[in-house]
Amino acid sequence: MKIYDLKYNAKAPEGIENRKAYIIGGGIAGLSAAVYLVDDIHMPGKNITILESAKAIGGSMDGNGAAKTGYLCRGERELEPNMECLWNICSKVPSLRNEGRTILDDIWDYNYHHPLHNEYRLVVQGKAIPCHDFTMDDECMQAMHKVLFAPESELEGKTIEDIFPESFFHANLWLTFHNMLAFKRYHSAIEAKRYFRRFTHFMPESDYEHGIIHTDLNEYDALILPIHKWLESKGVQFRTGLSVKEILMTEDNNTVTGLRYEVEDKEYTLPVAQRDMVLFTNGSMTQNSFFGDNKTVAFTDYGTENRGVFSVWEKLAKRDAKFGKPEKFIGDVDKSKWMSFFPTITDCPEFYARLERASGRPIGTSGIISFPESNWDISYIPYHAPYFPDQPANVQVGWGYGLYGEKVGNYVKKPMCECTGDEIMVELLFHFDMLDLKDELRSHTYVSTCMMPYITSQFMPREIADRPKVVPEGCTNLGFIGQFVETPEDAVFTVETSCRTGMYAAYALSGVEKKSLEVAPTFYDLRYIIGQIKKLKNIEGEFTSKDLPKVNPLKIKEIEKEALAFINNVEPYPSLFPGKVHK
Repeated sequence: MKIYDLKYNAKAPEGIENRKAYIIGGGIAGLSAAVYLVDDIHMPGKNITILESAKAIGGSMDGNGAAKTGYLCRGERELEPNMECLWNICSKVPSLRNEGRTILDDIWDYNYHHPLHNEYRLVVQGKAIPCHDFTMDDECMQAMHKVLFAPESELEGKTIEDIFPESFFHANLWLTFHNMLAFKRYHSAIEAKRYFRRFTHFMPESDYEHGIIHTDLNEYDALILPIHKWLESKGVQFRTGLSVKEILMTEDNNTVTGLRYEVEDKEYTLPVAQRDMVLFTNGSMTQNSFFGDNKTVAFTDYGTENRGVFSVWEKLAKRDAKFGKPEKFIGDVDKSKWMSFFPTITDCPEFYARLERASGRPIGTSGIISFPESNWDISYIPYHAPYFPDQPANVQVGWGYGLYGEKVGNYVKKPMCECTGDEIMVELLFHFDMLDLKDELRSHTYVSTCMMPYITSQFMPREIADRPKVVPEGCTNLGFIGQFVETPEDAVFTVETSCRTGMYAAYALSGVEKKSLEVAPTFYDLRYIIGQIKKLKNIEGEFTSKDLPKVNPLKIKEIEKEALAFINNVEPYPSLFPGKVHK
């Protein structure tokens, strides 16, 4: 993004002081939209209301609890330097802990002094196994070529396993890629394509996790809380414990006229003027989550009667096809669910001491650890301390999950989804070859478990039109934000997509004359492309003639056709014309 555009202080749109914004959902997408409305668009904070069904702000980015009763985080985020919209927001919001600094400064300082380097990425029975050779057979490479360069229209409705051969799922690329991002074989080929293109710059060093950025505290305390407090200081209104049930619209489905909502089982209607705007988070990946602990199994909720904002989206989609097809994402819980676990370990330092010796890195700087032989496909990351502001020195925490929790464990002969926290910790210790610690560790550990029915629903196979545009065709005051919105070039299941859609919607609905941040175009950077090719072909140093592809003269026409298709599918570079474009 050009500093010329980014740092431009746009004039407030005419009449913005008389308009109101209603943001449905208090997660990072809604908070981001509010930040952009206040700081870039100059809407008075008192004109902005965030409506959240939960009692706390933050959506899926939670972080709470206490050392004595156990801490809790449902998820884990892997951030990276090219998340431009996220870092733009972080640069605007002051730190709550360091006066005169921003939350971007806090995160930058932490990662500069505690960078990730992972030599313990894939582990079998406690021992790291080699994972740095990303070469694949010809069939895999041809499939990768198709995923990278074919138009998305050719991948509509297809899964990853529809495109790649079986050998791909045993290659180091897949073994290190899928469990960092929670991809399953039957997830969307379009989303895999977007990841491979969006994070081209990451692949050459992905096996070491170079480039992954973590917050210095859990994401709630590091990101959500300071943004929340800053917005409050600007006058933004927060209404929690309020569930929006329906967005009321004109007959042509273009203009919101009101919001029907419930508070403590009582129903109300909030009128929305035509000049006002509604920014709608149309799905939550942690919707209908259920928790368990050491002795209790987390319940899997298959219910469809109340799915929060998903249900609101379903009502809109029944009115008009331009609002997408939510059923494509939430129609198969068994393929979109998985289970996470969060141990709080007190006065039992031996577990993390062994992990530190095995990884050769201080705890918190070696990244996520995955077990390729795990039936549950478990991964685990031990966190640095303190991960919570009040975390005592004798307490350690970590986060883990299992992608295929419906399968029977290797040691614990039950599906993960039927296991208590104690049983999950025993299975984890089995893969670390530390079963000698199981009695001691369990007696010193509180384990919070969480079953999330829709955690990877945004990865389900889809067609382009199944997600609504940020501002659907013809809509005058309704924008969609979050993980279930069509944002060309960007990848879902990232904090960045939530922040980006918040920016896009706020800019579009307000009419502010300011250019949006573009998705980092690293896929079109020759340096990164060469790095990616070298990684996939295991080339060290310079290319030689033997590294070049052999060209079959009989296939020249076919190669020309593919080359033209690739060239013509490259997104045009943003115009350098600095003025307003008149349509």
